[in-house]
Formats: sequence, structure tokens, C-alpha cells
Amino acid sequence: MKILIACEFSAIVRDAFLALGYDAWSCDLLPCEGNPERHIQGDVLAILEDGWDMMIAHPPCTHLASSGARWFESKVKEQGEALEFVRLLLSAPIPRIALENPVGIISSRIRKPDQIIQPWQYGHGETKATCLWLKGLRS
Repeated sequence: MKILIACEFSAIVRDAFLALGYDAWSCDLLPCEGNPERHIQGDVLAILEDGWDMMIAHPPCTHLASSGARWFESKVKEQGEALEFVRLLLSAPIPRIALENPVGIISSRIRKPDQIIQPWQYGHGETKATCLWLKGLRS
């Protein structure tokens, strides 16, 4: 299975899938902080039609998360661009997609998340609702 980890420069998620035997690649505008061998530095939109079986996307939440709501009025343009980026990721011709982002305006402007998870549900102490928008995957 060929997996794209979109908007990731740390290589953490990519390397976890590689360790499980998947053909995993990361892509981000930034250079890779880990092993750059399976990292595509550039615009992820340019490679969405390259035959991926699955994509896990972590679009920047700077203009989307509710935690920044008090600044929403001053960044309408940036927010519109961020929402369009999310729309393009979710509509990519990839059969299985998981898009991750904190609670924010994706829920009201695009659609409600398919699942909301908390780090404490997976053995971490933090409480931080994380939304998942899914395509071709079970919640």
C-alpha cells in the first residue's frame, strides 16, 4: 500500500508506517527533520494524483482552529485559503483519506468530523480534542 503523509516534515508518522512495511512517503513545504530519503519537499497538491492508496493529512491549523477564534475577523483571506486547501485534500482522488485537525471551522464550513479522539484515549495524559475527517475508512 502506497501511503502519503501530507503536511508532515517530522517524519514521525511516515516512519511508523514504514516500520509496519508500508510504502510510505511524507510531503511538506519544509525540509524533513528525519531521514529525507522518503520525503517530498514541495506542494502536496502537485502529487495528489500520483497513485496513492491512502493519505493521512495534517494541514496547518493556524487559521482553522477554534483556539485562534479571537483573530478570525482579521484573517478572513488566510482562513479562506486554508479552508480551500482542506477541501482539495479531502476531494483528492485517493480511496482512503484521514485528515486531522483540532476543533475549528472545518466542522462548520466544510462538514462535521467523522470522529473526535483524545490523546488520553491512547495512553497520553493530555486532553486535546482532535478531529478526524475520513474517506473510505471506518470511524
